[in-house]
Amino acid sequence: MISIGNNKLESALKRWTKKYGDIYKVWFGSVPFVMVNDLKTTYEKFLKDGEAYTGRFFTKGFEFARRGYGGVIFTDGPLWRDQRRFALRVLRDFGLGKNLMQERVLAVVESLIDNVKNDVKSGQKIVSLLDDIDLAVGSVINSLVFGYPYT
Repeated sequence: MISIGNNKLESALKRWTKKYGDIYKVWFGSVPFVMVNDLKTTYEKFLKDGEAYTGRFFTKGFEFARRGYGGVIFTDGPLWRDQRRFALRVLRDFGLGKNLMQERVLAVVESLIDNVKNDVKSGQKIVSLLDDIDLAVGSVINSLVFGYPYT
């Protein structure tokens, strides 16, 4: 079993990248996942050609974990396109692509990573990132709109 608590998943993904290259397929149960481990390829495929990757498959477990909500990231089809266009337009207005935006996002990501490390160190066997990621995204948005993150 691959778990997040003792880095078995991370080790396995690193081994597979060395063995199979930067792009490979992994099966989690009966569901195939394409793993992209190269920043340049990730940028080209998901940012430059993002609309080509709509229509992603989500398991029932994933839908249950997200409480049925897709949000901006996990939505599909026409709703995803509309939300993506709106989000990109608003984020550009707030400085997307500028160093200020990057610094704010990195600060929140560092805080998120610290929280996960603390959870693992405290002995938690299962670490749920759903609420932490929602809070991190909200914190970045709050810092853009009001000038300070959630703390």
